[in-house]
Amino acid sequence: MVDSSIAIVAVVLCLLIILVGGVALLVTGRRFRNELSSLRGEVETLKQSVGALCSSAVGVDKRVIRLERRGRDLEERQETIEHNKAGDHPPYAEAIRLVQQGASAEQLVNELGISGGEADLIVMLHRNSQA
Repeated sequence: MVDSSIAIVAVVLCLLIILVGGVALLVTGRRFRNELSSLRGEVETLKQSVGALCSSAVGVDKRVIRLERRGRDLEERQETIEHNKAGDHPPYAEAIRLVQQGASAEQLVNELGISGGEADLIVMLHRNSQA
C-alpha cells in the first residue's frame, strides 16, 4: 500500500510537472508569437522605407543627370558665344585710325559696318582728342 501511494504521488507529481511545463510552454509560445508578429510589422515598415528611399534616390539621380547635362549645354553655349564675340568684335581701332585721318561717321558706318551711334561716338571722342 505504501508503495502504491508513493507511486500515485510520483505520478501526480509527474503530471503536475508536465502541466506546469505545458502552461509555461504555452505562455512562452504566445509571447514568441506576439514578438514575431511585432517583428514582421517592423520588417514590413522597413521594406516600405527602403522602397521609398530607393525611389527617391532614382529621382535624385535623374535630376542630377539632367542638371549635369544642362550645365554642359550652358558651358558649350557660353564657349560658342565667347568664340563668336572674339571673331566678331567691331574694328574700333581701325575706326579710330580713320577718324584721325579725317573720316566722317558715315564713312565709318559704310566701310566698317559699325552702327551709326558707335560711329558718332568714335568721331566725337577722337576728333576732340586731336583738337
